Amino acid sequence: LSGQSLPVRTIFDNRSAAEIQVPSENGSSQYLYQLRSQKEGGPVYPLSEEIAFDRRSPDRVPSPPPETQPLDAGGKVERIEDIADFANEGFEPGKYWLTVEYDAGGLVSPKSAVTILPMNVESFSSFTSDGHLSSVLAHRRLDGRVMILHRESYVRDPREGVFYVLNLLPPGASGPVSVATAIDVIPAGNGRWFAWTQAGSITASNAWGDKIMLTTEPVPASGTLLSPGFQIAVGTALFGVVSSTGHLETFLATASGLKKHWEADLGGVPPASAKILWNAQSDASVVVAWEDPNGRIVRRSFGPDGHPTDAAPQPITPGRSMAWGLPATGAPTIWAVVGDGTNFALARLGIAGERSLTRLPAFPPSAGGNIGPDWDFHDAKPGASGCVASIAGQKLYSTRIDVPSWKESKEPVIREKVRGMHVVTLNGRGMWAEWIEPGYGIRRAKLP
Repeated sequence: LSGQSLPVRTIFDNRSAAEIQVPSENGSSQYLYQLRSQKEGGPVYPLSEEIAFDRRSPDRVPSPPPETQPLDAGGKVERIEDIADFANEGFEPGKYWLTVEYDAGGLVSPKSAVTILPMNVESFSSFTSDGHLSSVLAHRRLDGRVMILHRESYVRDPREGVFYVLNLLPPGASGPVSVATAIDVIPAGNGRWFAWTQAGSITASNAWGDKIMLTTEPVPASGTLLSPGFQIAVGTALFGVVSSTGHLETFLATASGLKKHWEADLGGVPPASAKILWNAQSDASVVVAWEDPNGRIVRRSFGPDGHPTDAAPQPITPGRSMAWGLPATGAPTIWAVVGDGTNFALARLGIAGERSLTRLPAFPPSAGGNIGPDWDFHDAKPGASGCVASIAGQKLYSTRIDVPSWKESKEPVIREKVRGMHVVTLNGRGMWAEWIEPGYGIRRAKLP
């Protein structure tokens, strides 16, 4: 799949009658991989450890000298390398030829056929946690089965990192699958928790990299899985599900399994298609926000034990917004974009009643007046500017809050019918957008 781990096993075979020097098994890789489209004019990806190191390293230091080792006549040396991890983005879906080159020996391997398939993303959960971008998605295979994949980006560029397949749901399991990664509200350690719901039950796994440490037994739960979940103690995660009647059930995932925690009524019933978000604090108290039947954004707060701290849901906006959101951690300040299709403004609405309004400039003519539903906002660290992003006319635009002015991303043109665009950052300053792109999978771009 595009963006999935792709290990390649390379064999250096000494077919001569004498000992020779070959690339060291334990030293830096000296191989250059060429992933070349079988289609004329298609993409070509040169991939190597050295290229990846130069891209990732903040310090421009020379690569270590190549190391060799002796190999007896008839001997073989193997190396396994993840060429997807060498890349800075998922490969474009299609059919490719893969070759491996060893320049020092003037050697090129025979071609191997590789097919890259698009991710059919049924659901996606991606949030920043302690300098990591944790992403979990459900991929619906052609045979109908669902795979759960997970990746972590832990360097400055959230495009770095690969998805690992961690769960293949049983055949015959029916119904859509929703996923939620769990992010730290305290330094929780002990791997990454994530959960999924299907056919009236919730299941959780704890993993890191390509290793699953634990998968719980399913627990009955019916409704909307809230994304993300929260790692609220060492080795402990909190997940939530809202039923069609507005009933919130929470679940705790620990080394001993998954069990129901507290439950409460929201005090209102979100429409079937309404967006529901929540925010958690370090004491495990939460704020839940949703759209009511009139399109207003309302919210209700709950203590660590599930006791509501508001007598009833509190309306935040007087009517429907073009887009809105709630940060998963930190101050539970709701943001909303309002406008008439030409003029827009960003409102920030604090839980204690504090409010601010930033007027946004008109979109440039290149947007063609085609303003889609994909908006997101991200506040920045103190001393930096927040950012609003939007997809308009199949292009990605963003503007800073302190100096509003739409700028167009120079990244590849966005295809039609993208969805789920949101803004992420690993350092609180550099902003990136990621979105689900049909026929590809997950795509990301740096915001100007």
